[in-house]
Amino acid sequence: MRWVRLSPLYFVASTAMLVWPLYPLLGDHIEPRVFGVPWSLAYVILVILANTAVLVGLYLSRAVDAVEAEDEHHG
Repeated sequence: MRWVRLSPLYFVASTAMLVWPLYPLLGDHIEPRVFGVPWSLAYVILVILANTAVLVGLYLSRAVDAVEAEDEHHG
């Protein structure tokens, strides 16, 4: 559950990777090409896929809160 608390920091970091000054350093290049796509587009797609994977992980690992647990018993 510790990584659930740290996930907002990950999303701040991933957002920082898509804006100045990190994007020009890491992702603002045409070469190399990845599957025929320029690196600048592949970089953005990789960040989006990583964000999606983290969100899926958060969704699958979330703890059931007391209200949901109580609803299951009475529902």
